[in-house]
Amino acid sequence: MGFPLPYHQRVMGAMVVILALAIALVRWWPVGSASTGSEAFRDRGSEPISIQEVQPTSQSEEKTPPPPAPLPPVVVPDEVLVEQDLEIGKSELRVETPENDERLQEGADRASAARQPDTGARLLRNVQPNYPAAARDEEIRARIEVEVQIDESGQVQDAQVRRRWRLSEGGTADPVSDLDHGLEEAALSAARRSLFRPARSNGRPVTTRKTITFTFGVN
Repeated sequence: MGFPLPYHQRVMGAMVVILALAIALVRWWPVGSASTGSEAFRDRGSEPISIQEVQPTSQSEEKTPPPPAPLPPVVVPDEVLVEQDLEIGKSELRVETPENDERLQEGADRASAARQPDTGARLLRNVQPNYPAAARDEEIRARIEVEVQIDESGQVQDAQVRRRWRLSEGGTADPVSDLDHGLEEAALSAARRSLFRPARSNGRPVTTRKTITFTFGVN
């Protein structure tokens, strides 16, 4: 059994063996296979490469319409001013308001009273007139008819004596122009204190007129 070689000698021996193997491979390597490989690389390199050029697409530009043609100017003829002298007289126009005309007021009252309501006014409170002492002493018998104007609330707004009669003991009635001894005043006072259910037209209360008759000295 021999002694082992030192480390550096073993390394040198391995390198000699590797170098001998490399020389043997280079010497005995087939030449044809090397040329074939080079030709294969050479043939591949000669193949043409086609390159497609991508053309950019052109977008159609939206054309703006041309501006409208200017309108021809409108020729306006010059206005001709004609001066005319106006003569203004010095006459005065007098206007009378209806509230100052008593005849118009009376006509309006009669027109309103002439309209016939659907339902007439009805007497709710009949006030008996006072029999004046002077007429009682003279034993005057009389009948007085009073016309009253009734508003929408049933109150009497106006009262006027329309007709008068002197009554005889036999019961006859003689019309007279007036009655004294305070009989007319007593009849008007009683008429103004009377109360009515107002007349109605189309379901609404309206102003109307009505007559009331008062008798004095007759039981």
